[in-house]
Amino acid sequence: MAAQTQRPPGAVLGTVAAVLALAGFACLTAVVIAGLAGGAIAPVFTWLGMILLPLAFLVMLVVLLQGIAHRSRASRAAADL
Repeated sequence: MAAQTQRPPGAVLGTVAAVLALAGFACLTAVVIAGLAGGAIAPVFTWLGMILLPLAFLVMLVVLLQGIAHRSRASRAAADL
């Protein structure tokens, strides 16, 4: 049988937050480059940038709170021993 690997708490959500942030930055970068070049770009890129970056921040906040709760439970469990 294969050994199970234990992921740190928030590893998956942290990756999701990083992907959302990178996608948001990519959209806003495309908007800026298109604007500097004098071209037009679809408004969806602006909207995606405005939505994805705050969403990534909120997901990162959830990861932080999960880590705090995990450490709190671990220290409480260690104190009970």
